[in-house]
Amino acid sequence: MSTTPNPALPAPATGDALLKRSRRALLATFLLLVPTILGAIYLMPTWRSIAGLSGVAFALGAGLFGLAVAGLPLAVIVALCIAAFTRVESLARPRSAPVGKLDRLLVGLAVALSAVPALWPASKAVRAVVEGSITIKQPVEHSFTASFDPLVFWENVGYWALATIALAGLAAYYWHSRWRAIRRQRRS
Repeated sequence: MSTTPNPALPAPATGDALLKRSRRALLATFLLLVPTILGAIYLMPTWRSIAGLSGVAFALGAGLFGLAVAGLPLAVIVALCIAAFTRVESLARPRSAPVGKLDRLLVGLAVALSAVPALWPASKAVRAVVEGSITIKQPVEHSFTASFDPLVFWENVGYWALATIALAGLAAYYWHSRWRAIRRQRRS
Protein backbone atom coordinates (compact mmCIF):
# COMPACT_ATOMS: atom_id res chain seq x y z
CA MET A 1 0.00 0.00 0.00
CA SER A 2 1.38 3.37 -1.00
CA THR A 3 1.74 6.17 1.54
CA THR A 4 1.93 8.95 -1.03
CA PRO A 5 -1.13 11.21 -1.12
CA ASN A 6 -3.63 10.48 -3.83
CA PRO A 7 -4.37 13.66 -5.84
CA ALA A 8 -7.81 12.30 -6.76
CA LEU A 9 -8.92 12.39 -3.14
CA PRO A 10 -10.02 15.72 -1.69
CA ALA A 11 -7.87 17.22 1.05
CA PRO A 12 -9.37 17.15 4.55
CA ALA A 13 -11.34 20.24 5.43
CA THR A 14 -9.65 22.86 7.57
CA GLY A 15 -11.07 24.11 10.83
CA ASP A 16 -12.17 27.36 9.16
CA ALA A 17 -14.03 25.47 6.42
CA LEU A 18 -15.76 23.29 9.03
CA LEU A 19 -16.62 26.38 11.07
CA LYS A 20 -18.20 27.95 7.99
CA ARG A 21 -20.15 24.73 7.33
CA SER A 22 -21.31 24.70 10.94
CA ARG A 23 -22.50 28.30 10.69
CA ARG A 24 -24.46 27.49 7.53
CA ALA A 25 -26.09 24.50 9.24
CA LEU A 26 -26.96 26.67 12.25
CA LEU A 27 -28.49 29.28 9.94
CA ALA A 28 -30.46 26.52 8.21
CA THR A 29 -31.67 25.38 11.63
CA PHE A 30 -33.10 28.79 12.44
CA LEU A 31 -34.52 29.27 8.93
CA LEU A 32 -36.30 25.91 9.18
CA LEU A 33 -37.44 26.60 12.73
CA VAL A 34 -39.65 29.52 11.67
CA PRO A 35 -41.92 27.53 9.30
CA THR A 36 -41.90 24.63 11.76
CA ILE A 37 -43.29 26.80 14.55
CA LEU A 38 -45.74 28.54 12.24
CA GLY A 39 -46.82 25.16 10.91
CA ALA A 40 -47.42 23.84 14.41
CA ILE A 41 -49.56 26.88 15.22
CA TYR A 42 -51.51 27.34 12.00
CA LEU A 43 -51.57 23.97 10.21
CA MET A 44 -53.11 21.77 12.90
CA PRO A 45 -56.62 23.25 12.56
CA THR A 46 -56.51 22.68 8.77
CA TRP A 47 -56.49 18.88 9.06
CA ARG A 48 -60.32 18.78 9.23
CA SER A 49 -60.58 20.51 5.88
CA ILE A 50 -57.92 18.19 4.37
CA ALA A 51 -59.70 15.10 5.73
CA GLY A 52 -62.89 16.19 3.95
CA LEU A 53 -61.17 16.09 0.56
CA SER A 54 -61.00 13.03 -1.68
CA GLY A 55 -58.84 11.61 -4.41
CA VAL A 56 -55.80 13.48 -5.67
CA ALA A 57 -56.65 16.60 -3.68
CA PHE A 58 -56.62 14.59 -0.45
CA ALA A 59 -53.37 12.82 -1.37
CA LEU A 60 -51.66 16.11 -2.20
CA GLY A 61 -53.06 17.88 0.88
CA ALA A 62 -52.20 15.03 3.22
CA GLY A 63 -48.72 14.70 1.74
CA LEU A 64 -47.95 18.39 2.16
CA PHE A 65 -49.50 18.38 5.63
CA GLY A 66 -47.37 15.39 6.63
CA LEU A 67 -44.27 17.06 5.21
CA ALA A 68 -44.94 20.17 7.26
CA VAL A 69 -45.84 18.32 10.46
CA ALA A 70 -43.15 15.60 10.36
CA GLY A 71 -40.56 16.68 7.81
CA LEU A 72 -39.83 20.20 9.03
CA PRO A 73 -39.14 19.25 12.68
CA LEU A 74 -36.94 16.41 11.49
CA ALA A 75 -35.04 18.80 9.21
CA VAL A 76 -34.51 21.17 12.16
CA ILE A 77 -33.09 18.34 14.29
CA VAL A 78 -30.80 17.11 11.49
CA ALA A 79 -29.52 20.63 10.76
CA LEU A 80 -28.86 21.23 14.47
CA CYS A 81 -26.96 17.93 14.76
CA ILE A 82 -24.87 18.82 11.71
CA ALA A 83 -24.13 22.26 13.17
CA ALA A 84 -23.10 20.84 16.55
CA PHE A 85 -20.90 17.99 15.35
CA THR A 86 -19.30 20.05 12.58
CA ARG A 87 -18.40 22.64 15.20
CA VAL A 88 -16.76 19.90 17.30
CA GLU A 89 -14.75 18.78 14.28
CA SER A 90 -13.73 22.38 13.54
CA LEU A 91 -12.21 22.65 17.01
CA ALA A 92 -10.08 19.57 16.36
CA ARG A 93 -8.47 21.12 13.28
CA PRO A 94 -6.40 24.27 12.77
CA ARG A 95 -8.57 27.38 12.50
CA SER A 96 -8.07 31.11 12.80
CA ALA A 97 -11.20 31.93 14.81
CA PRO A 98 -10.94 31.81 18.62
CA VAL A 99 -13.12 29.48 20.67
CA GLY A 100 -16.25 31.38 21.67
CA LYS A 101 -19.37 30.84 23.74
CA LEU A 102 -21.32 29.50 20.78
CA ASP A 103 -18.57 26.92 20.23
CA ARG A 104 -18.87 25.81 23.84
CA LEU A 105 -22.67 25.71 23.65
CA LEU A 106 -22.65 23.60 20.48
CA VAL A 107 -20.02 21.24 21.88
CA GLY A 108 -22.16 20.81 25.00
CA LEU A 109 -25.16 20.09 22.77
CA ALA A 110 -23.12 17.53 20.82
CA VAL A 111 -22.09 15.82 24.08
CA ALA A 112 -25.74 15.68 25.17
CA LEU A 113 -26.82 14.35 21.76
CA SER A 114 -24.16 11.64 22.01
CA ALA A 115 -25.67 10.41 25.26
CA VAL A 116 -29.24 10.20 23.92
CA PRO A 117 -28.94 6.74 22.28
CA ALA A 118 -27.82 5.23 25.61
CA LEU A 119 -30.74 6.77 27.51
CA TRP A 120 -33.44 4.60 25.94
CA PRO A 121 -32.08 1.19 27.03
CA ALA A 122 -31.11 2.71 30.39
CA SER A 123 -34.70 3.87 30.89
CA LYS A 124 -35.97 0.37 30.07
CA ALA A 125 -33.66 -1.21 32.68
CA VAL A 126 -34.45 1.38 35.37
CA ARG A 127 -38.18 1.15 34.69
CA ALA A 128 -38.06 -2.65 34.99
CA VAL A 129 -36.23 -2.49 38.33
CA VAL A 130 -38.57 0.19 39.71
CA GLU A 131 -41.75 -1.58 38.58
CA GLY A 132 -40.50 -5.08 39.31
CA SER A 133 -41.55 -6.40 35.91
CA ILE A 134 -40.42 -6.31 32.31
CA THR A 135 -42.39 -6.97 29.15
CA ILE A 136 -40.88 -8.51 26.04
CA LYS A 137 -43.07 -7.86 22.99
CA GLN A 138 -41.39 -9.88 20.24
CA PRO A 139 -42.32 -12.42 18.87
CA VAL A 140 -45.15 -12.87 21.40
CA GLU A 141 -45.75 -10.52 24.32
CA HIS A 142 -44.50 -11.93 27.63
CA SER A 143 -44.30 -10.20 30.97
CA PHE A 144 -41.80 -11.33 33.58
CA THR A 145 -41.83 -10.20 37.21
CA ALA A 146 -38.90 -10.16 39.58
CA SER A 147 -40.77 -12.29 42.12
CA PHE A 148 -42.32 -14.88 39.76
CA ASP A 149 -39.42 -15.50 37.35
CA PRO A 150 -36.33 -13.72 38.70
CA LEU A 151 -33.84 -15.42 36.38
CA VAL A 152 -35.53 -14.23 33.17
CA PHE A 153 -36.31 -10.83 34.72
CA TRP A 154 -32.69 -10.10 35.68
CA GLU A 155 -31.44 -11.57 32.42
CA ASN A 156 -33.54 -9.01 30.51
CA VAL A 157 -32.51 -6.16 32.82
CA GLY A 158 -28.90 -7.20 32.20
CA TYR A 159 -29.52 -7.16 28.45
CA TRP A 160 -30.76 -3.55 28.63
CA ALA A 161 -27.84 -2.61 30.89
CA LEU A 162 -25.38 -4.10 28.38
CA ALA A 163 -27.06 -2.20 25.55
CA THR A 164 -26.70 0.98 27.61
CA ILE A 165 -23.03 0.28 28.27
CA ALA A 166 -22.35 -0.46 24.59
CA LEU A 167 -24.01 2.74 23.35
CA ALA A 168 -22.42 4.86 26.07
CA GLY A 169 -19.07 3.26 25.27
CA LEU A 170 -19.36 4.26 21.62
CA ALA A 171 -20.09 7.85 22.65
CA ALA A 172 -17.17 7.80 25.10
CA TYR A 173 -14.85 6.43 22.41
CA TYR A 174 -15.85 9.23 20.03
CA TRP A 175 -15.41 11.94 22.65
CA HIS A 176 -12.10 10.57 23.87
CA SER A 177 -10.69 10.86 20.36
CA ARG A 178 -12.17 14.35 19.92
CA TRP A 179 -10.81 15.64 23.24
CA ARG A 180 -7.36 14.30 22.37
CA ALA A 181 -7.46 15.99 18.96
CA ILE A 182 -8.71 19.29 20.45
CA ARG A 183 -6.07 19.21 23.19
CA ARG A 184 -3.37 18.45 20.63
CA GLN A 185 -4.64 21.34 18.45
CA ARG A 186 -4.57 23.81 21.34
CA ARG A 187 -0.97 22.87 22.22
CA SER A 188 0.29 23.57 18.71
